[in-house]
Amino acid sequence: MNSSALFLKNIDVLVNNPNIPELDLLNPKINIINLNESPGLISLPSLLDYINKKRPRVILTNRERANRVLALGTPFINYPIKIVFRVGMPISTALERRNLVKRVLRKYSIKYAYKRADLVIANSNKVAEDILDITGISTDRIKVLNNPTVSDKLYELSNAPTPHKWLDEDIPVIMGIGRLARQKGFETLIKAFYKVIQRTEARLIILGEGKERDSLLNLIRHLGITDKVALPGFTSNPFAFLSRASCFVLSSAWEGSPNVLIEALALGIPVVATDCPTGPREILKNGRYGELVEVHNHNQMAEAILKVLSSPPSPSFLKDAAEPYRAIPATITYLKVMGLLSD
Repeated sequence: MNSSALFLKNIDVLVNNPNIPELDLLNPKINIINLNESPGLISLPSLLDYINKKRPRVILTNRERANRVLALGTPFINYPIKIVFRVGMPISTALERRNLVKRVLRKYSIKYAYKRADLVIANSNKVAEDILDITGISTDRIKVLNNPTVSDKLYELSNAPTPHKWLDEDIPVIMGIGRLARQKGFETLIKAFYKVIQRTEARLIILGEGKERDSLLNLIRHLGITDKVALPGFTSNPFAFLSRASCFVLSSAWEGSPNVLIEALALGIPVVATDCPTGPREILKNGRYGELVEVHNHNQMAEAILKVLSSPPSPSFLKDAAEPYRAIPATITYLKVMGLLSD
């Protein structure tokens, strides 16, 4: 998003809730528009009022609920506008977590919405395949584009002062980053870490906040490793931690194209990732740039971590994997595909 401000004069970010920590990281040239509504259909009148008054050339959504709300409002938009859905997660994964009735209704609403988009952007090939399978839209309306993840700001933030005493010690530090939610699989990571420290000294830091905090803390206490695991919570600068880690572990049950995995590689940090749907296998080029392990398999994860700690790849080799996700080239591609930038 910030890179777009280098090429476009006017960018508005529409939010229902302005109390989002990540908004503080936006380029000051980007306008934050608070719709002052709850997410969902109740926000439609405010959304339509914004669109018909401001008349943006393109509107880009990045949440399934926003896709469906915007699709319902398309008959009430009073001028030609390009509607673009950006999809970062496999739709089928979200559908599988619902009961049969909700799954059928949600699938119908998704099909309705996607047929009203002019363009759908997927962040990985597997996500694109999933979209085509679920929605039935034509292939010419979908593009696979890399996330514009790796910016100069990442490297600037990574050089901030050491944020945790463990990162100044000689003991290896394993990192996990993400919402403390079941999707992120941190229970598996903690169990794997417990196996790791039976064979070598190490520390584990998991950054993030969420509903699973108490459950994870109980597991840590149960395993007797409270002195070796830290859950500092959310931080606006995870890169100061990540750049000093010995290994980053993505333990997710599912993803789209996980930015944090790309960011770890860009910083030259060795990685272990679950071979979850979707993203890690594409980013790591089938395991060339990092170890891939089965989802929820803490024994396999522990072995992969031990392998990485004992024989880490060179930082320059790992950084090669992040090159396709450089912010400026990826942003230029995004803007060209949306018709906002000419060749």
